[in-house]
Amino acid sequence: MSIFKAYDIRGTIPDQLDEQAIKNIAWACVAYLEELSEDASRTLSVVIGRDNRETSAAFAKTAVTTLKESGVDVIDIGLASTPYFYYASSALSCDGGMMITASHNPPQYNGCKLVGAHASAIGADSGLPHIEALYKKGVKPKSKKPGTVTLLDMQNRYADESIVLGGGAKDITPLTVVVDTGNGVSALMCETLFQKLPIRLIPLFFELDGTFPHHMPNPLEEKNTEMLRKTVVETHADIGIAMDADGDRVIFIDENGRAISSDLITALLAIDVLTYAPGATILYDLRSSRTVQETIRAHGGNAGVTRVGHAFIKTQMRKQHALFAGELSGHFYYKFQDYGYFEASLATIVQMLRILSQEKKPLSEILQPLRRYWGTGEINFEVANKAEMLQKLERQFSDASRIDKLDGITLEYDEWWCNVRPSNTENLLRLTLEAKTKELRDKKCEEIKKIIEK
Repeated sequence: MSIFKAYDIRGTIPDQLDEQAIKNIAWACVAYLEELSEDASRTLSVVIGRDNRETSAAFAKTAVTTLKESGVDVIDIGLASTPYFYYASSALSCDGGMMITASHNPPQYNGCKLVGAHASAIGADSGLPHIEALYKKGVKPKSKKPGTVTLLDMQNRYADESIVLGGGAKDITPLTVVVDTGNGVSALMCETLFQKLPIRLIPLFFELDGTFPHHMPNPLEEKNTEMLRKTVVETHADIGIAMDADGDRVIFIDENGRAISSDLITALLAIDVLTYAPGATILYDLRSSRTVQETIRAHGGNAGVTRVGHAFIKTQMRKQHALFAGELSGHFYYKFQDYGYFEASLATIVQMLRILSQEKKPLSEILQPLRRYWGTGEINFEVANKAEMLQKLERQFSDASRIDKLDGITLEYDEWWCNVRPSNTENLLRLTLEAKTKELRDKKCEEIKKIIEK
């Protein structure tokens, strides 16, 4: 399979990705950014960040050297979460950026996320196929005067501006908060943030270790939050927070140790956003509960649905001038002042702590009014011919009140709905289904399972 995915570049080490591949990717990025530049004689500037995987330091060093030798001025922010990298790329008004990370993948993977000016996402519909073509051609920049390399630490500034974006710290009360960063790089960002907040922090797995010895760096899998959920209950904490390896996903746990579906968090945060920005446009991905759309509209907001994936969501946010967007996978996106549109996990955390403090009641009670439907979460199926199966489902449920093909196929009925979409990174179909009752949810889920598995 190609290392070029829908949203980024990812592969296993060393068979799919090594230092030569990183060098070739850097060359292709320079060529792409030069094509975008209106002034061919201008020196490009690019931010480089990296997570703490075992190969990330060497890959970042290779990228920095390659970019410098290609005539690019490089700003190296070192160890960084992906949201911090986005922030630095946009706040410094750079032409682009390269983040060495494989996100929540296991330790045998690495890769990179690429951005253009204002941290604009480079994905399947915004430049990545062209970079892949340049990569395959083995394009090399013409000989130029070497650029410069600047080492820069903006973590304090990033934390301060995240607090402002999250609504400020003055209303946050002394809460007990358990945070699991899974030995990932987001521990550094969290340490900086929580030093500025009046909370009691109970850290789990803050020691940086790119082998992720305690659990895999994907908080969407229940087994990976087992210790977090247990610790929240044992310490009588107000809230639990889990982050993935590069810090662009954040999952919340209530005081009872129960994981909260991220679409309900989107609805809760949307209510808060609409109190200070009436009528704002707020986006949600098409797997989200109907509760999200209903909540946004009930509070006077303009609700918009998006495809799954950060590159698609950010592009749509720019087009619709949205202030906020939420994704079922735990990505939360903001318009970050005048810098751009990207994930801001620290701001999400601040916003949640502020809401919890202001409401003066347990998180489970705050969320209860939003629990209106019964959902399955996302269920994966290994399918050889994904397109053929989607066509079969469309024929089988042709009586649906609405059939949408924004991303896979969405079937809507009055009492239930579902989305079945092909994975952009694996040979899988992913099913999300929701109904008005638990019995109907289980019935329809079993019905669709039988069709797909047969």
